[in-house]
Amino acid sequence: MEEEEFNPRNDRDTAYLAAALVGYALGLKAQKILAADRGGPAHSRARHIAMYLAYAGLGMSLSRVSSAFGRDRSTIARACRIVEDYREDVDFDTWIEQLCVGLRSVAQVVPSEAVA
Repeated sequence: MEEEEFNPRNDRDTAYLAAALVGYALGLKAQKILAADRGGPAHSRARHIAMYLAYAGLGMSLSRVSSAFGRDRSTIARACRIVEDYREDVDFDTWIEQLCVGLRSVAQVVPSEAVA
């Protein structure tokens, strides 16, 4: 079975990118962050952060984030509220902003056809 190529215009691929970035920053596997089951508290928090990055960092709608992460729209909204509350901590806020910048810089790079 041949794997599909990463497509930055595909919402599921963008969700994977956000989860991979958060996973890398926290020492967790993206697959565990994106798993259908809830996972442990660390994976749940990482998933909240990844969903928040997709929503606030990349400007995806709650519905698109919901579809990309396979979660209910209300779950995404709750996760975003939780992360917003965490942002009251200056260190966490700085960290999230750095993740947002990093995600934007990677997600908005569309490979040129000449670089194939």
